[in-house]
Amino acid sequence: MPSGERSTKQPFRSARNAVVASLLRAEQLSRSELSEITGVSPAAITEVTQVFLQRGLLAELPSLSTNGRRGRPIVQLQLQASHAYFAGISVGESAMPMVLTNLRGEVVAHHSLPACKTPTDMVKATSKAFQELLSASQIPRSRIHGIGITVSGIVDAEEGICRYSAALNWRDVPVAELLAKALRIPAWVDNDANAIAVGEKFFGRAREMEHFSSIVLGRTIGSAHYMHGTLYRGYTDSAGEIGHISVVPKGIPCRCGRSGCLDTVAGGFALRDAAKSAGLHIRTMRDLEEMALHGNTKAAKLLRNAGTCLGLAVASLVHLNNPQSVLFTDFEGFGNGVFRTATRQAIENNVMARFLGATQILFSDAERDLLPRSAASIAAFEYLNSL
Repeated sequence: MPSGERSTKQPFRSARNAVVASLLRAEQLSRSELSEITGVSPAAITEVTQVFLQRGLLAELPSLSTNGRRGRPIVQLQLQASHAYFAGISVGESAMPMVLTNLRGEVVAHHSLPACKTPTDMVKATSKAFQELLSASQIPRSRIHGIGITVSGIVDAEEGICRYSAALNWRDVPVAELLAKALRIPAWVDNDANAIAVGEKFFGRAREMEHFSSIVLGRTIGSAHYMHGTLYRGYTDSAGEIGHISVVPKGIPCRCGRSGCLDTVAGGFALRDAAKSAGLHIRTMRDLEEMALHGNTKAAKLLRNAGTCLGLAVASLVHLNNPQSVLFTDFEGFGNGVFRTATRQAIENNVMARFLGATQILFSDAERDLLPRSAASIAAFEYLNSL
């Protein structure tokens, strides 16, 4: 691309991104409000909104009264959620949820696929589920502008390849290419933690944040980080491997080949194994928390140790990245018990005061469709970035 073309497109893209982000947060805004909120000039706002109106991405709402004052009526702009739809699927070793969302990330149709052992089985099952979602939602295929896929493991997002997934036993699987060809729509793939962070940024708790860390509490511990409004991937797209920070020297062997990683202490797999070894019969982390609540010292010790190790690792991240917020997403169902309390206390006790006062620590339980919805947000992000 010629340098002159780059220089003219860059300001438009910056203004476009600011307008989209603002209208994702607010139900409706006027052009002057958009200019004030984004810091973008009125002329640039007019240019961007005119393009979006022509493409059907925005709609002008009936003019508001000026309360008897002279001047033009105030015209409000609203993002058209039905302008584009996106599919999202979470590919894993258990049942695979799939959804369709609109441009605001609202789920309009849901389907659950059985676990698939091979990429070929996954493509066949996804193709069938996609047709069923279209039929159930009555949304034409032409309105679906892409599919996002989450995979637990190491993912080359730029190439669309799952490099390795221990859960699926996959190596170098071109997931995005396979589904794009089968569904005849653009496809993108990323790991679970990155997808959740993108979903938080576009449709969740981080819509107004430029700097935040997302911590995923599941069978293993995942993380991802936004810096200056952009997902930070690292030099080899491997940033965020918090689960393999060493927290117990000479500790339990980890699947990565080292010992004492955070996953071996605070991950769901590890806690279930530790509970079993301690003679505690549990199905979920809620069971373990209930035992601790009713005075079981073994359960309390396991949860307290796990939360403390996680909190120490997160405290290090706070010092390194200085995020505005650390957003915990709980897939294991700990609830507001011993584990969360120990995690929060470890962060607060090990972070310098000037960081602690500026950093929000927020916990939330994972909603049913969070992973496939987060996957769909990847496709929505790529679509909006192409406008």
